[in-house]
Amino acid sequence: MQQRINNTLGRMMITGDEGSWDYGFLESLQEQMTTRGSLSPRQQEILQQVEGRWSDEALKSRATWTESWTEDQDSKFNIALQYYRKTGYYGNIVYKYLTTEGIRCTGMTPSEKEYNKLVLNKYAAGVIRNIQSESKFPVGGTAIFRTGARTNKNKPCVILKHGNAEHVNSHAKGAKPIQVLPIGSSTPCWTEERWLKKAKKKK
Repeated sequence: MQQRINNTLGRMMITGDEGSWDYGFLESLQEQMTTRGSLSPRQQEILQQVEGRWSDEALKSRATWTESWTEDQDSKFNIALQYYRKTGYYGNIVYKYLTTEGIRCTGMTPSEKEYNKLVLNKYAAGVIRNIQSESKFPVGGTAIFRTGARTNKNKPCVILKHGNAEHVNSHAKGAKPIQVLPIGSSTPCWTEERWLKKAKKKK
């Protein structure tokens, strides 16, 4: 039993996963084996599951996933990271790949499980759609705040720039971040496209 634990820990050390839950769990089993000499049936069951996640086949699958990682996947993952950094969910994954300042750590590819957990859900899908969709308001153009906007109701504004992953706040439809300058103001502000409507062209 001790040998099985040590072998799996060794695999994790080789791949640099000492910070994972699996590694911490096996360390606790290692300590228990030293002090008590045995594991409970439930602990043995979980040990078997952990071994499966670090088998030759599992590691090969992980390597294939990393090698086939695309720019599109990376972009979507980064958007999801920034979104969940603001919501507070999935902190164990978010701060594995982002610094406390929100800067992406270089040279790190998430596991397939981490990617699916963060990206393949309806909330992240909405956020990614908002960021990656083409804007209805071109930079340099004008728009008008809708009556339902929280601030600057019915005020005209100039479109300054479109936001990126760091500016996203919502998965709601039309919540694409956009920076505008309200007419008559010297201070730009961030809003979302859903709070704007196109200005009518003068005849």
